[in-house]
Amino acid sequence: MTLLDVPFADVRGDTLRWTLAPVRCTPLASRTVNLGTGLTVTLSVLGASHQVVVRHGEHPLLHETVACGIAEAAPLPGAHSGDGYRLRSHVSQVGPDELAERASALVTRLGGRTDAVVAHFPGDPHAVTALSLDRAEPAELTWRTWHTYPQTGEIVATTTSYRPKEVVSA
Repeated sequence: MTLLDVPFADVRGDTLRWTLAPVRCTPLASRTVNLGTGLTVTLSVLGASHQVVVRHGEHPLLHETVACGIAEAAPLPGAHSGDGYRLRSHVSQVGPDELAERASALVTRLGGRTDAVVAHFPGDPHAVTALSLDRAEPAELTWRTWHTYPQTGEIVATTTSYRPKEVVSA
């Protein structure tokens, strides 16, 4: 787990934008998982947002960015699919106790994993951004993300599946 040395910005889940276009950004915390098949997956925390980049060798196959302030990106969709990629997202509105419990459970569940990144912001231990690679087979990758917003009682969760072989073989 990474304690970020940046202030927590008051953002809301409905301000998150989503894009598959490459977006240059400096991660606050990241982890690259080498799948041993020429594929790597880089999971990055960008504050209260995230980026996942899948590469085959040095060649990027996919950029997924969910962040506030991306001018040319779309609002985060509830679902999207195409070209071997599928995203589902959900925003939960919860009370302070449930948010605290769920954020703490994320930190506990993902904190020691080598295929996950968990970061929280100073000032509120329940302001968490977390990413985990849940399935890492050459034929299909699956990752999940969570963004907690204690000030609004929101938890934004995404689940993404990607089939890089469809892209590598094409």
